[in-house]
Amino acid sequence: MSTAVIHQSVQSSELSRNSAAVFAAAEKGPIDITRRDGEDFVLSLASEVARERRAVEIAASLLGAFLSTDDLPLAERLRQPFPWIEFLSPDSRDRFAEELVSVTRACASFGQFTRLLIVFEAWRSSAQAIASGYMPDEELHWIEDPVAVLDPRQQ
Repeated sequence: MSTAVIHQSVQSSELSRNSAAVFAAAEKGPIDITRRDGEDFVLSLASEVARERRAVEIAASLLGAFLSTDDLPLAERLRQPFPWIEFLSPDSRDRFAEELVSVTRACASFGQFTRLLIVFEAWRSSAQAIASGYMPDEELHWIEDPVAVLDPRQQ
């Protein structure tokens, strides 16, 4: 089953006649606005456009690291565009590089990059936690079953 984004299409006159319905549809996915007198438009949420731009930035940084003439492993070349990976262990940097490449390729095959953003931000958040003094991931102990905790704001 493909998860490619399906664009709904409406004529530009429908946008002026029934803008509320067109905007409601755009909340669910991009809308192609077709015009007789010019190039079509695409109506989509600003947050979706921002996510797409961020994914393209990450992919471009990855491509730049690939094309670098430095004679270093990819994980080391990724330090330039993503300096925060310094806080990851050498093994984690290698895993980050491998996962970033595989997820980027998979996302590109569908033209959807949400998963890339999730993976990227998970690694970035791990590095930020380590930089803030939390233990590196090798020392973390995972809890198999969820444990209920009190809301600290209500204590």
